[in-house]
Amino acid sequence: MTLRYITLANTDVNARSAEVHIVTIESHAGSRGDTETSTSPFAGLSYLTQSVGEERAAADDTEAPPFDGFHATESPFGEDIAGETDPVAAESADFLESIHDEDFDEALEQLLNDGAALLLSDAQQWSAPASEAEAREAVEQWIAPLAAEWQRAVDGLGAGLEGADLSGLVENELDELLDSLDSPAAFDSEAFDNFLGRLLGKAKSFVKRKIAQAVTFAKNPIKGVVDAAKSGLQTIRSGVESIGRHLLGPLLEKLKNVGLTLLKGVVSKLMAPLSRVLPAPIRPVLPLILKRLGVGEAADDESDEATSDEMGLAAQMAHEFDNRLLSLYLAGDSESPTADETTDSYEPEQAQNLESELDDARVRLATQLSEYTGSQPPVAEIEQFIPAVLAIRPLLKLGLTVTGAREKLINLIAGPLASLIKNMIGPTAAATITRAVGREPSRMIAKAAVNVGFSALGLESAAGPDGGIAGEALASAVESTVLRVVDQLDEAALADPLQVGAAVAQAFAESAAAYLPDRLLRADLPERETAEEGGLWVMMPRSSRPRYRFRRYTRVFVVPVSRQTARAVGWSDGGTLESYLLDRGVTQWPVQAEVDLYETLPGTLPGHFTRDETLPADEHAAAEEYQPLTKRTAGLLLGEPALGRGRTTGVRAGGFRPGPGQRFFRIRSARLPARRVRRPRRLVSVHWDPQTNRMRIFVRLSERQARALQARLQRAAPSGQRDLPGVLLALWQVALPRLPYRIARRLVGSSTVTDATAAARIGTAITAATRTGITTFLTHSGAQFAAAVADPADGVTITVTFDGVGAGPTQVPAPTVSVSPGMLR
Repeated sequence: MTLRYITLANTDVNARSAEVHIVTIESHAGSRGDTETSTSPFAGLSYLTQSVGEERAAADDTEAPPFDGFHATESPFGEDIAGETDPVAAESADFLESIHDEDFDEALEQLLNDGAALLLSDAQQWSAPASEAEAREAVEQWIAPLAAEWQRAVDGLGAGLEGADLSGLVENELDELLDSLDSPAAFDSEAFDNFLGRLLGKAKSFVKRKIAQAVTFAKNPIKGVVDAAKSGLQTIRSGVESIGRHLLGPLLEKLKNVGLTLLKGVVSKLMAPLSRVLPAPIRPVLPLILKRLGVGEAADDESDEATSDEMGLAAQMAHEFDNRLLSLYLAGDSESPTADETTDSYEPEQAQNLESELDDARVRLATQLSEYTGSQPPVAEIEQFIPAVLAIRPLLKLGLTVTGAREKLINLIAGPLASLIKNMIGPTAAATITRAVGREPSRMIAKAAVNVGFSALGLESAAGPDGGIAGEALASAVESTVLRVVDQLDEAALADPLQVGAAVAQAFAESAAAYLPDRLLRADLPERETAEEGGLWVMMPRSSRPRYRFRRYTRVFVVPVSRQTARAVGWSDGGTLESYLLDRGVTQWPVQAEVDLYETLPGTLPGHFTRDETLPADEHAAAEEYQPLTKRTAGLLLGEPALGRGRTTGVRAGGFRPGPGQRFFRIRSARLPARRVRRPRRLVSVHWDPQTNRMRIFVRLSERQARALQARLQRAAPSGQRDLPGVLLALWQVALPRLPYRIARRLVGSSTVTDATAAARIGTAITAATRTGITTFLTHSGAQFAAAVADPADGVTITVTFDGVGAGPTQVPAPTVSVSPGMLR
């Protein structure tokens, strides 16, 4: 079940501004398997024992049901809140949708990944971890050029508008004016270019709405006064003569500060990815705003804690940025929030760095378990470690922090867990684990290491001050067990010793199967992740120990990938592994590929994977090459579905959440060129402007795809005739999958259509019209497509524009289709 609330961050009725928060709370119900015994998963300490695992059945990944969880900016107001009688809610929803840009979340996520890679790369250069101040200084220096260019671009926007007769411009002329204004300078960083372009796009959308607001007031003062009285929008007081000065003055300065605040938030999140902003109390938006305006009844005083954990990290930050723009839009001339009032919003709720504290606790436990000489289970050591794990779960059973049940839970978990692990600790056991790990180093990251010795990874070293590989493996198993238990049980079950004990036994069996050598596991253990002997998950990078940022699987899978398999494996851009490999230069199938596996730690961002020190020096991986390893994908690619995980991270742009235990894969082949090929980060985007009822659908083709389609359109093709049906079929495979769903999601998210069934029908009708429009365009305007393909820019973008979309499937106008060189964003 999904509940959505609209909240205000500022609940002071006398406050000058109101920040609207839209909160989504997901409720999940599920079942768990019964556990009757606490049998140890270990076969003993004889690492020479041959282990044969049972192959586990893997359930297919399931598609998320339609409308199961919109991004906050996509669903700003629910059906019960926004309506014709709620002018502020309707105005706010309309504004949020008009500035919404699904590519913005993706650009922000790309920026975060580049920053994460830079921060980890810097840490790898030093023998000791850098201080927090040194790390922050490095990130601030990295992002400074972007901040400077943002300020320059906003100043250029103001200069271009200063002398314009804004009141006399129609909408198309205003669009052309804004598009013609000073463009930002190009960076050497693709992430900087993409992000600044999307950020300026939002800024221009905001300015456009403010100009429209001003012009409406100036041209029809009576209507403007009525609208302002209804909605509380008091921003226009100077009339048409001062529209330019109004925009050039404090408004653009405040807009500039909002953008700088977002960039400061990027720095803060890179320093502490697990931190979150403590949310405001949940309150219905309409009664609260009416209370501020002195209209209607006061809102009730009930409130709850709101969270944004349902969204990815980038989507959460983009959501807050949109709410800042909304606050600036709704505020009066003197009411707009200043930089001082907004600077701290992205700052973490706590001063301590949760990732570093967990790193230190993990090292301490690894050392304690490796050197343990006591005769009793290590209950005290595990009890000391568990709070550091619980700290990374900000939503963890909220009642535990206020009822004292937290300490009871720690005791309930530590006891049975210590008993399960007692025979695998101490110097003798640590030496056995180390030998089991290093017995066949040729099978441990051998292919990926490429002349990097096994000992260079630190996997054969004896237990040192950080516990060595054996201590790390045990600490990983303990950490994973705790996380699995608290994720599996509800608050009532966590107070029941019997249920906690059963959950600990099951969770530890799964964790031991993942993080300890197969040779130490029972042959009949059903939780084993591979049917045959596999590898184990090692914390990386080794050069930054103990500040590890991800795990890597020691076994590299060398597998033939058929075209049929590649076509069945999805890709984050909306395409498939087949399209990725073709764009990278594959011409023959099957492809002999090497598949590297990765797992997230608390605080991992995909950009951290790119700093894998076992990769060849001339390989420069990009964050988008690391794809979610679901059970279905693991079964198709590796034949080992148990190595996959259920999808716990968002599939939409900005959907990644820095939680532990998520698994990813990267595919490499000697037949792939070393150079990176520019590909669309998103094949299809849907932009919806509820103010004008205009929908634009962008279909992006890579350079390879565009040239292949152009070859089919030419009469000089091998058949001597144009293969238009083949071209259209290829385009449909790119553009049409899930397009009706995405269109319907935009319509429902903007409250343009409140009925999901009706929105789905409109989505189907627009998809059909898109198919017809592109068919007609290619039939009659093939020369325009050929000219775009011949342009030096990489790729081609087909834009399908619908003006005046109605509220029913019969009110879909004929689209206008155009084509442009490059992959427009």
